[in-house]
Amino acid sequence: MKKRFARAAAVAVLAGALVTGTATAAHAAWRLAGTYGWPDQCLSIGYYGVQQGSWAQYYCETVTPANPASGPGYYKLWVQ
Repeated sequence: MKKRFARAAAVAVLAGALVTGTATAAHAAWRLAGTYGWPDQCLSIGYYGVQQGSWAQYYCETVTPANPASGPGYYKLWVQ
């Protein structure tokens, strides 16, 4: 019984390490390409980079949303 439990625990730890390693490797492939004050700036630069072949995909992270009343926000352009 102890051997079964030990084997199951070892398999669970290994599976967890594989999933964590994969997620970390996938996340590491993204790099910060720039920061912008307005969402349309971030999106257009990201799209332009894909069209020019500079990167395969992009996404814009909203750190602080822009508001026409208070001014620009803070957007990070992540590319891969």
